[in-house]
Amino acid sequence: MIKRIIHAVLVFSCFVTVSAAAADKEAYLHFMTGMVQERKGNYDSALQEYRRTMLLDPQSVFVYKQALNLALHIGKVDEAAQWAEFVVQSDSATADNWVLYGNVKWAKGDLEGARAAYEKGLELDPSSYEALYQLASLWSSKNPDKAIDYLEKYMEVRSEDAAEVYYQIAVLKNAKGDAAGVRENLKKSKEADSYYVQPRYMLANLYEMTSDSAAALSEYLELIAIEPKNIELFDRVGELYAGPMLNNLEEAEKYFLKAWDLDKKDPTACFWLSVINEQKRDFGAAAAYLENSGGLKDDAGLVLRLAYYYTQSGRYERAISLLELALKKWPDNMEIAYFLALGYDDTGKTDKSRAMLKAIVTREPDNAEARMQYAVISERENDMATAEENFRYLLSKNQKNANVMNYLGYSLADRGLKLDEAELLIMGAISLEPENGAYLDSLAWVRFKRGNIAGAQEGIKKAVKAVSDDAVIWSHAAEIYAAAGNNNIAWLAWRNSWLLEKPAKRAKASANLKELRKKIPPAELANLELAYLRNFSPAGMDFASFAKVEAKLRGKTVKFDAILHFSPPSDFSLTVMGPLMVPLWKARVSAGVMDMDAISIKDIDSGTFSYWASLIAGEMSGWFAGDYLAGAKGGTWREPCFTGGDREVCLDPGLSWPEEITNKSESKLKFRPGNYFMKNLYLFPGTLDFKLPFVSVKITLDKNQMNFTGANTLRLPE
Repeated sequence: MIKRIIHAVLVFSCFVTVSAAAADKEAYLHFMTGMVQERKGNYDSALQEYRRTMLLDPQSVFVYKQALNLALHIGKVDEAAQWAEFVVQSDSATADNWVLYGNVKWAKGDLEGARAAYEKGLELDPSSYEALYQLASLWSSKNPDKAIDYLEKYMEVRSEDAAEVYYQIAVLKNAKGDAAGVRENLKKSKEADSYYVQPRYMLANLYEMTSDSAAALSEYLELIAIEPKNIELFDRVGELYAGPMLNNLEEAEKYFLKAWDLDKKDPTACFWLSVINEQKRDFGAAAAYLENSGGLKDDAGLVLRLAYYYTQSGRYERAISLLELALKKWPDNMEIAYFLALGYDDTGKTDKSRAMLKAIVTREPDNAEARMQYAVISERENDMATAEENFRYLLSKNQKNANVMNYLGYSLADRGLKLDEAELLIMGAISLEPENGAYLDSLAWVRFKRGNIAGAQEGIKKAVKAVSDDAVIWSHAAEIYAAAGNNNIAWLAWRNSWLLEKPAKRAKASANLKELRKKIPPAELANLELAYLRNFSPAGMDFASFAKVEAKLRGKTVKFDAILHFSPPSDFSLTVMGPLMVPLWKARVSAGVMDMDAISIKDIDSGTFSYWASLIAGEMSGWFAGDYLAGAKGGTWREPCFTGGDREVCLDPGLSWPEEITNKSESKLKFRPGNYFMKNLYLFPGTLDFKLPFVSVKITLDKNQMNFTGANTLRLPE
């Protein structure tokens, strides 16, 4: 910003000048009163006092100059112009007077008159820095080179203003597109006064514009040392770290937290901290930051983001309440209405959801997202007429919408309606996206509905190959193979569907499994059960995880952090960690050989500890190596347990996963895996419980800090 330089006068000099020019005491008192009023900001009163002074002492040039400056300041240009004429007529040999005259001309829009006045002042006094600066300002928009020339002359006279002048030259160079000149002069400004921050901000911004993020970051970090309470500065550094050039969210978080510490409602910090926690999948923390943002009340987009965080952290009702209030505030915002409709659907308020979606598409007929959702929910609620109407509307707007073609085709086929058209619709979707597993499944299903079992089998194999983790596709495979008379494959498909389905929706799979068990010979069924367990077991695969260990030994409870690691074919280690993750104790099993560190625990006999520790480490090694399955081959199967080798394995009531394993040679040890979860379509026990006389140990895996790269791609048997 170009600064106007106004000549400052000390009160003492005012006193001397006025005393000399106005012997009349009353004139002096009016002038001093005007000065006081001006300093208080009472400009109209001050100007009135100056006018009274002029009446009493009409020849005092200084009073006119003081009044002139104030009149310019408050926009009374015409009055200032009259006084300016008097000043230069009374004293035309003073450069300062011509500068004032030029300022008035400029204020009145007479740029040529202003230029002439400044040049007259410079002619009278070549060292008049006010005239030089004003000429530089005057030429800045028309002729930057000429403005730069005046600024360089100004700096010869006022070297103490070098930092400001170099900055102004940089601004002029920037207007010319001279990036090198901008950078050079900003660096000179920084050297002249490192505490003058304005050119340093411009320099940092220049680095950003030229994609030199490291240089920009360095500049901003130096500025932080000068302005340690500057929230926007911390935010900018955070955004640089978070940006695509550096992509370091961990470092970005540190600076956003510093901004947040200074202002808990800072919109930028709150937004980014919520985004960073979203990346961590910590939606509770993401919501906590965003709900305190000062920008939330005026930004519908932030409200939608917060509602999303609420839903992701399971607080559906809170999300709905937030969106309801937002819709009252922004009744024309159909995006809010749309997500509120989704929230109603998620919480079982289906009628409300459909009503709101209908209102949206009535108001915005071509709102494709809302219309699609309206059709989908209507189909799910078996209102096929409404669903079909809206699907067909979407197709009328976009005949190559593969998703709509498939959805309509599948909806018709699933109800046995318009099967010829349904198959054509689905084939049209596949022609657009040949590898889409959902579309391939739809084609297999419509063929099944039309009685084309062979074609259905061919299609479902492709669908499962494309998408192996979908419960519905596996249920279709089960029905298709059951219709073909292949009960064994149908059983395995229903098993996969059951495991992949949400627990609340497993009833159909359970009923079909129960019926199929009656049709499969016991020996074959036992092999199928074992094959199923193998399909979902990560046994024999490289695996590592952080874990919590809780051990109870003769009434004493100890808790540790630990790391479990299995490396095929048979290496296993359990490392107990102390403070700062320092290893305290380790047990290793390699090629069947146990190796343990010595440990001393108060009140616990080291021999007893070594005995139970070796048993537990050995059993875990066998578990991750898959010994409980390998030993079962050729063993006996008496549901819900099977035996083989040295172990008896008992499954849960649903025969889905091991619930208790007993090592026959160590019958005193009971091993109970439980709380299973899916990782890459493999089943892992969340807890491993071991029971021994006087000893119990519970190991809880940290599924969020697990290193396991195996990927289970389920297939149908050929």
